[in-house]
Amino acid sequence: MANRSIKWTITALYALIIACIGLATIIEKYRGTDFVGDQIYGAWWFSALWAVLTVAALAYIVGQRLYRRTAVMLLHVSFVVILAGALTTHLTAQRGMVRLRTGMAESTYIGKENKVVHLPFTLTLKEFRIVNYPGTDAPLDYQSVICADGGDASAGAKEVLVSMNNIGYIDGYRLFQQSYDSDAKGVTLGISHDPWGIGITYTGYLLLLLGIIATLLSRQTQMRALYRKAVTAVLLLASIGANAADGVPAVQKDIARRMGTINVLYNNRICPLNTVATDFVTKLTGSASWQGYSADEIFTSWMIYYSPWEQQPLIRVKSSEVQRLLGIDGQWAAYADFLDDYHEYKLAHAIEALRTGRSTADKKGLMDADEKFHMVEMFYRGQFIRMFPYTLSAAVNWYTPGAQSLPREIPVKEQFFIKQSMDFLTESIVTGQHDRAVEIIAKIKLFQRTMAGQVLPSENQTRTEIFYNALRSHKWPVFLALTLSLILSVVMLSSRKPIFPPTPSQFSTFNLQSSIFNLLLFIYVTLQLCLRWWLSGHIPVSNGHETMLFMAWVMLLLTFLLQRKFPIIMAFGPLTASFSLLVAMLAGSNSQLTPLMPVLQSPLLSIHVMTVMCAYALFALQVLLGVQAFVLMRRNKQSELARTTALSQLLLYPAVFLLAVGIFLGAVWANVSWGNYWSWDPKEAWALITLMVYAVPLHRTSFSIFRKDLVYHLYMVGAFLAVLITYFGVNYLLGGMHSYA
Repeated sequence: MANRSIKWTITALYALIIACIGLATIIEKYRGTDFVGDQIYGAWWFSALWAVLTVAALAYIVGQRLYRRTAVMLLHVSFVVILAGALTTHLTAQRGMVRLRTGMAESTYIGKENKVVHLPFTLTLKEFRIVNYPGTDAPLDYQSVICADGGDASAGAKEVLVSMNNIGYIDGYRLFQQSYDSDAKGVTLGISHDPWGIGITYTGYLLLLLGIIATLLSRQTQMRALYRKAVTAVLLLASIGANAADGVPAVQKDIARRMGTINVLYNNRICPLNTVATDFVTKLTGSASWQGYSADEIFTSWMIYYSPWEQQPLIRVKSSEVQRLLGIDGQWAAYADFLDDYHEYKLAHAIEALRTGRSTADKKGLMDADEKFHMVEMFYRGQFIRMFPYTLSAAVNWYTPGAQSLPREIPVKEQFFIKQSMDFLTESIVTGQHDRAVEIIAKIKLFQRTMAGQVLPSENQTRTEIFYNALRSHKWPVFLALTLSLILSVVMLSSRKPIFPPTPSQFSTFNLQSSIFNLLLFIYVTLQLCLRWWLSGHIPVSNGHETMLFMAWVMLLLTFLLQRKFPIIMAFGPLTASFSLLVAMLAGSNSQLTPLMPVLQSPLLSIHVMTVMCAYALFALQVLLGVQAFVLMRRNKQSELARTTALSQLLLYPAVFLLAVGIFLGAVWANVSWGNYWSWDPKEAWALITLMVYAVPLHRTSFSIFRKDLVYHLYMVGAFLAVLITYFGVNYLLGGMHSYA
């Protein structure tokens, strides 16, 4: 009886903590981070909730004699140690910030509530430097060279380097980069002194890892029984339009193609003009082509024949309210439609009213149309065609065609080429001098190689990026994959024949066709990921587009690895992968290749994201298994239902464990990057909520209600809402430090 009371106490506290965390993320959006930090996360009652939950859980473990099961005991003890470490950090750690100027000694820092705290040593900023990506202005790293105790390294002072993802350690104090002064002569560093909490917390992480390994290998857990039940589980589970462009002048395809190979500085990286053209046209039209014209043809033709192209209805405007303001019928507008007879911007007043809060107009539609208009304005100002590099003081600067204010250090001959070469090219194209145009394009590329050859991409890289742009701009493979995977699922769901257990000849032809489809889709996704990896120079898991691609890849890989033992995955895997590709395709500007922010330059980040996305992929698969379970319940196929439930439960273990490992890898990354392993950012909070929600059905022995197939699958389908909020809801509704992912 006592154990039963403790169990329901644990349940109530567990649910209350989840509710408090979720509510706090909503309150934070309206009241700010400091408010929820003081009133909720840092409040005594919140710590008390965790403490009472921990004590009750330990009492239940003792009462149920779970300490006899090593793996289970390790798992639960690890969380107790992690919570103890967090409490120790909360009670004993000292945090603050110190501002340093070059050559000036500082022996204090600003702590909590703006209190001045004395350091046991003196800090001096010896040097601060910004390291850029080669040939660009994009920052690769921020580095501060700090001297302790006087700043004289020759006299025995300690010198440390503080940079992004590289914390400086001085006598137990940790220094991490926060910001720098506009003149690059001063920095603001975060400072932390946590002699006990970090060690305790990391010990908990290690125990958690050992507990996970022990659980997966132990004969005393339900893993082996679930495997035996699930091993025979078998189941195989868009249009674009545009208006005509009659008689619009355009450059020759060959000239446009050659123009697309010229390097430019765009999005703080050096890339072919084809990348700019692809992004430009896709943003305006929703596709990388229009009326048979490629992105290179549209971009280059608009540069030269700008007046006729201003009249072409190639800007997609979805909002009916914006269509009314522009005075157009339908969703296609020309650039000229955005301007009135006096060349004034028609949406100016609506946008201003929206920004000042004096309007309830269609905000999303207005901002989208305004962004497209100003994208054309940027095009006219030459911001997309910084194509002439010149090295000055060891730094490569990029200039636009016809630039007038060039540095005096650039010789007259090179200045003349920068200012006039595009005019000569335009003249050649307009007058039909194909060979001369080709020659000028070749001279522009030769100029680039001469002036900045050491930082330019190779010809192979340029051709590869152009191929990748073509690959990512085509939407039909995604829609085809989604259609085929849906058909595959519907066929299997509608099958009245028993599919458990499988026979050697059952679905042999269908399985072969499914395997070919899965293989082709796997090759398609793998190719995209590999190309992004090579072109960007980092593992492609840094934004929404890339993580969705990676999730699709994981699902397809799981399909190949598990299809012999669990043929049920042969349809669910491609379906989940296809939906992930659809989300990636809809990610918009996230598909662009951009340099990583300095704080993201860490291998821990890549491992953290990949681990979490693997967990999300398994959770998504469990949703589809739940749908199949509902169908089997309706048909009263108990044997197949039991195996489907067993497979879902079998996948629950690695899914929860991967999420737990991913969360704590993220905590280690945060601790290394900015000196704080947990900050209750909304993404962190909802990741923890997701972990807690999915951990509940792991305790089926304690909660007999989860032994009912209907209840279990309803819970698993509903639990996926936490994943959706964590990945999408936080990004688009709640914000926070992680909203870029």
